[in-house]
Amino acid sequence: IRGEHPRLAYAKWLVSDANFLTPRVIVNRYWQEFFGRGIVKTSEDFGTQGDRPSHPELLDWLANDFRANGWSLKKLHRTIVTSTTYRQDSK
Repeated sequence: IRGEHPRLAYAKWLVSDANFLTPRVIVNRYWQEFFGRGIVKTSEDFGTQGDRPSHPELLDWLANDFRANGWSLKKLHRTIVTSTTYRQDSK
């Protein structure tokens, strides 16, 4: 964006609707914290060299929900811990 400081322009792009990667990475990292493994196993490498998501529709849905709810980590955590997947027995 012309006339803005480059850092500010970058920050705005990171959270813009045009950038789908940021909410996916955040959601995947929190999923990994709760379950021990992310929807994308290679959470440190989300690029073309990384693994593909095991459940891409779930990752997209969670990322869109996260963004739609104002990037609320509290809401994201609640969504994960009240899910059927989280409440399943590990056996």
